[in-house]
Amino acid sequence: MGGPKYTERMFRYLVAHAPTFRLDRCGWPHREPAVLVAEEKNALRVQAATPSAQQAGIRPGMSVAAARALLPHVEAELLDNEAEAADLLALTHQLLRISPCIAAMPPDAVVAEIARVPGAGTERALLERVRIRMKQLGHPAHIVVADDPTTALNVARWQQTNRIIPPNEGHLALAPLPLAALPMPTKDRALLESLGILTIGQFAALPPSAVTGRFSPAAVIAHAMSSGRSPRPTLHPWIENGPLVLTQDLPDPISEFEALSFVVGALVRDLTARLIARSQAITHVELGLRLSDGRSQSIGLRLGAHTRDSTAIMNRIRHRTADLKLGGPVVAVTLTTDAASAFDGHQIDLRDPLRKNDSIADVSAKLLDALGSRSVLSARSIPRHRPEGAWRPVPFGTPVPSSTGSAAQCLVSAHAPDPVFAWEGQPEAIAPDRPPIMLSPPEAIEVDVDQGNQPTAVHLSGRWESVEQRLGPEQISGEWWSRPFQRTYWQAALSDGRRCWLYKEHGRWWLHGWWDR
Repeated sequence: MGGPKYTERMFRYLVAHAPTFRLDRCGWPHREPAVLVAEEKNALRVQAATPSAQQAGIRPGMSVAAARALLPHVEAELLDNEAEAADLLALTHQLLRISPCIAAMPPDAVVAEIARVPGAGTERALLERVRIRMKQLGHPAHIVVADDPTTALNVARWQQTNRIIPPNEGHLALAPLPLAALPMPTKDRALLESLGILTIGQFAALPPSAVTGRFSPAAVIAHAMSSGRSPRPTLHPWIENGPLVLTQDLPDPISEFEALSFVVGALVRDLTARLIARSQAITHVELGLRLSDGRSQSIGLRLGAHTRDSTAIMNRIRHRTADLKLGGPVVAVTLTTDAASAFDGHQIDLRDPLRKNDSIADVSAKLLDALGSRSVLSARSIPRHRPEGAWRPVPFGTPVPSSTGSAAQCLVSAHAPDPVFAWEGQPEAIAPDRPPIMLSPPEAIEVDVDQGNQPTAVHLSGRWESVEQRLGPEQISGEWWSRPFQRTYWQAALSDGRRCWLYKEHGRWWLHGWWDR
């Protein structure tokens, strides 16, 4: 009769932390000394270690050389980010048994949103159910239920226990944990430790006025978390298709974007986990900020090539927001994408010459963000007699017209309608194939020809290259209002793999351009 009354639907969070998941999934038993490694700071460094390797003193962040100095026969497993994320998603799906609102917490934990009900009996039953299921799957886990996922994860990771933290007592559970459990810059942590503040409880005891202005914005947020005011995410029901919208409410308004980095990072990791589950990738994402006065601030980000790499997305966000001025204190953050495409996870190999497309896409995305779509253009071929003028600038990324369309139609879609091109009584010709690299002025060269006056070899850079294939001739004459000319053009595929555009005029041969494919 005298119990608490719940006037609204409230939620708690169940977090399962599997400390050995990263090497369990690679098949390494706990008794075998093995480490998971990845390139970091110009060296292969330990990301995780089996219990037997940890007993020898091997810790994350240690170089492989240092690890082998402690344990010469330790085995090293190279981290596969895509495969690890996919396996963590498969593990996350197990929580659908207890809640439709689930998410991965990379690299080794999962979270489910559960309804808060009077008494702890229901929560204890859910905890045991998840613990047994994780053990059956070969990933022993520590399960903690708390008011927010961050508190639950920290207690599970640092205390390595199964526990139900009563409502409104998260700060008491965090108090004995070390400062390293909080997302805080290293320099702030080092300063606090030099002052004798070693635990979260000691940090929480500091008055807010002693932290604000003396430490970074991220440390101010960490102080709020240490006091039991961790941000609580909105875990949306797991869906296989449709737009992805991930939202995070903040415990207190934040006035500096730097302090939002750990919140945005968590949303990005959840976003990429869901993209992997869908076998999709994105080229655009929108970061929305809800301000304390009810207004909103939105930042659109182009990502270049299709990606679902959380590190690449966070790097773009940091670059885009480096000089961002917030319109006011932020109370919620939203990450939205509605243009995901099918993606098989294949990444172009470093030795693949097509990898250059990645850098072009990334650079163009940064330019588009910084300068706007009207300032970043690409050339599009159009039907015109004079080769030097047979192109028109169009906004970068404008789709190439199909074989049934015309360059003029594409031009009309990107610019104001041209009355000549739009004249329905004149059929529109498809633009001929023209080299994207034009020489101005054309270069005089020596060309050998056969009896039919067709090119058979070209003298370039001091050597002769034979013509393996040729296409032509194509007669091009000057426009009546310009300087008249009459040229005979050939496309020539050379023995070294290049393709050039040649023409003959007044008995002389000229090199006019190159194709880049």
